[in-house]
Amino acid sequence: MNKQELIALYERVGNFVEAVKVKDVIDKLKQLDEPQKVTIPQFVADWIKYCKNTGVTLVRALLVEEIDLYNYANQKDYKKLKEFLKVKDNQEAFACAWLDGYEVAKEKRYIVKVKGAEEGYNYLNCRISLNEYFFSGESEPLDFRVKHTREMLEKAGFGWVFDCPGIEIEEVE
Repeated sequence: MNKQELIALYERVGNFVEAVKVKDVIDKLKQLDEPQKVTIPQFVADWIKYCKNTGVTLVRALLVEEIDLYNYANQKDYKKLKEFLKVKDNQEAFACAWLDGYEVAKEKRYIVKVKGAEEGYNYLNCRISLNEYFFSGESEPLDFRVKHTREMLEKAGFGWVFDCPGIEIEEVE
């Protein structure tokens, strides 16, 4: 009997027996031998995708030091990727992600607020279509963003907000 046959059997039995919480048993059975997806940073997911699309094997993908073969050394996350893959646990996570799939870790987002400024004009906003920053309210209409990643802020020249006493930074979901 395989796993699917066992699940089907318990589903049929579950229609007649209520003493055992059959739904709980079925949920547990469905988890048998299912590989758990690891969570990896976006730059690692990009590397996996790049390697798979260009026919690079898992072993070669782990040898990121030999990057000259891949036309990837000029990518912005190359140094972070090298540092990531130097760590043994990260190598194992990378292999699991390669084989079993993965979820990308969500980057932290921040709301940037000027202390002491008039309410309604104290939140750092970005007009997405123009990539222009300005101070306004906290709402996010269609083309506006109030929740920024650290990378977005640094790229736009606002990395200093994390060290400024006149700025309030709030981490948000």
